[in-house]
This record gives sequence, structure tokens and C-alpha cells, in this order.
Amino acid sequence: MSGIRPDPLDALDPDQRSSVAERPLPRRRLGRGITWLLIGLRVYVLLAIPIVVYAFLHALRHGG
Repeated sequence: MSGIRPDPLDALDPDQRSSVAERPLPRRRLGRGITWLLIGLRVYVLLAIPIVVYAFLHALRHGG
């Protein structure tokens, strides 16, 4: 045997497959460390966007 396992979703009819795909997944509970990492990433992005916009506009005005 080659080790390839069949996809269990292949056994479903197309209507069943679409109804499974439309069902929302429950929210995942994140640990404290991951939550703080995501908050830090959000703050970084919010600080980086104005800097990038300023650099872009400065380069347009001064031909750099």
C-alpha cells in the first residue's frame, strides 16, 4: 500500500459536503501568551501603517 489515505469527505454527496462547509466552527480558546502576542502584533501594525504611508508620500514628493 502506498500510504495514501482516502479523503472521508469524498464519501459525501455534494449537498452534504456544502452543508458541512457552511457550518461555523466554534471559537478557539487561546492561551494568555498567544493572546498577548496577537495584541502586540495588532499594535505593531497600527504603528507601522502611518510610518509606511508617510514614507510613501515623502518619496512621491521628493522623488526618492
